[in-house]
Amino acid sequence: PSAKRIKLDEGAKLPDLPYPFGPGPAVRVHVPEDVVIPPVTGRGRELLRRATSQWQWDAFEYALHVQTYPLATLMKHMLTHSGLIDEFKLSSVHAERRLDRFLVAVDMHYHRPIRNPAEDRVDVKSTQGEEGGDGLRVGYHNVIHACDVLQSTYAYIHLSDLIVNQPCPRFRYEMLWAAMVHDFGHPGVDNDFLVKTKSAAAEACEEAPLEHYHSRFGKVVKCEFDAFDYATVVEGHEPGTSRYFRWDDFVPAMVMDTDMSRHSDVLRRVLEPAGASGWSPPSSDARWNDLVQEAKKWSAYCEERRVEDRNRRTEENPGRFEVGASDGVDGVENGVADDLLERVRLLETLVLKAADLGHLARPLAVHKEWVEVLFEEFWRLGDREREAGLDVKPLHDRAGSSPVRVAESQVWFFNAVGLPLFQALVEVLPAARCQLEAVRENCEYWEGRLEAEKAAEKVKEVSTTNGRT
Repeated sequence: PSAKRIKLDEGAKLPDLPYPFGPGPAVRVHVPEDVVIPPVTGRGRELLRRATSQWQWDAFEYALHVQTYPLATLMKHMLTHSGLIDEFKLSSVHAERRLDRFLVAVDMHYHRPIRNPAEDRVDVKSTQGEEGGDGLRVGYHNVIHACDVLQSTYAYIHLSDLIVNQPCPRFRYEMLWAAMVHDFGHPGVDNDFLVKTKSAAAEACEEAPLEHYHSRFGKVVKCEFDAFDYATVVEGHEPGTSRYFRWDDFVPAMVMDTDMSRHSDVLRRVLEPAGASGWSPPSSDARWNDLVQEAKKWSAYCEERRVEDRNRRTEENPGRFEVGASDGVDGVENGVADDLLERVRLLETLVLKAADLGHLARPLAVHKEWVEVLFEEFWRLGDREREAGLDVKPLHDRAGSSPVRVAESQVWFFNAVGLPLFQALVEVLPAARCQLEAVRENCEYWEGRLEAEKAAEKVKEVSTTNGRT
């Protein structure tokens, strides 16, 4: 049995939660209890192997060869390959069935692409996302983007020195989940549009309606999957001052921080030096350079206490007690628990934000395809802005778009957001320097492209003027 995306009448309610991104078709996802993520063979299997073994990866090609639940398939492969599926006791028949159903439900809540550029390369048309028609398709923030971000996150964990410094499996586990759900149900519009059109999503959270909805994936998808159901116990100095940090609070917090308006705040939380502003990485701050080491202290301590707790309870109840990676952990001494916990969250958020913009570091040909589908989403949003009687933003104006405007936007974004973010990341994870170099190369391409497009535009203007005279 396969999961299905069913389009309801406009204004209809979902069984558990109203679709908050109207106007537009509401969607209900039906996932049978016995749904199974099918095995992958051929080229798709090779692309899965590459996803867990190398930095550079092409999500477009992957989605072309793995058309049935591509995101769910990728996540399950990563959980298996990393050993997390065993750490969290998800390999039994019953647990695996619940895991599959939850993964498929998340996968199906992502919209399918307007087009997959990989189809154009080989002149093959996929059947991906045909249920419900064009109204269910999104140019950029779709299931392929989710696959791309998930692979980048896995690479940062396992191909840099992050995994060495994060021995506690919970932190790797939550980062993968945050990557998988970070754009859950994205409708292809921005927060400003949702606020101005007074959507239900904006009524729930005017500051960041999209990210608020994404972060509520656990409330939208109800498949009896309880792998998040545990907490970290942080003990205070005084008796009775222990507090609980629910582990699954980390994932929504990371998702909320993917809001573009929070970019600067994420870096400032590292302790911004006096007089610094914007995106200048706080290189002079020793606490920034020690971020990974501080997170390592917390992670190592949690892992040590987890093992001690498991051994103690096993001795007390031999043969009756089985403890996995999700056990609770007592707090850190000397009153540094809160600070270290915040440092762990900051490190994870920084990695997720870099992964969310991971296409900036993809091979140039793949990166350019991501820019193409991004602008297709922009232009469709501009069409909707015009239909709603709103001012159309310059980047969303299909009619006013030009090669110069596209190149200008990319040069600005690389220099204002992309390069500073990856520079900050490399200070924390030096082993990820190859990603920063790739971002610089792609930025240089757009700078050269901008100059060339401006020159071509001038030639065209001269030619037009001479023609008139």
